[in-house]
Amino acid sequence: MKNSWLSLFLPEDEYKEKRILYFLGESAILGLCVSLLFLIVSYIYPLRLIEMNMFFSFVVVGQVIYIFLRYIFSGMEYTDTFSSKDYKREMKKIFFQSLTFTLVFFVLYVLISGLPQEQPEWRGVIGLPILSGFLMFLINFISLKSSYRKNNG
Repeated sequence: MKNSWLSLFLPEDEYKEKRILYFLGESAILGLCVSLLFLIVSYIYPLRLIEMNMFFSFVVVGQVIYIFLRYIFSGMEYTDTFSSKDYKREMKKIFFQSLTFTLVFFVLYVLISGLPQEQPEWRGVIGLPILSGFLMFLINFISLKSSYRKNNG
């Protein structure tokens, strides 16, 4: 795999590299099957409910989401989390990383968009960084929980 341009985007760890390649392959096959099914159905029933380019955009986004979710739930991100002490240490690290991300995002967002003048605008300026930080925490928490279960089960 070292002779491919794809190796630029893959991790150095052989196990992770192999698993991600499986996820990419699964995603490609699922995307191909869904696309072929859509083409067959649209040929038989030529309904114009959705444009072709919009559908294939959804397929690509679906493939990216599939790979991302498979990676999160695979439990291979935190390979060195075996004890409850390790788990708690990683939880603290995840919490503070998410909190730091939220604060940096908020500051940069205010610097770029400016200070809001009215109260409804503040909800967006505060809400978007909080939501982003929460999603970051949730994704890392799920990955950590999966890794911990995998390493101890």
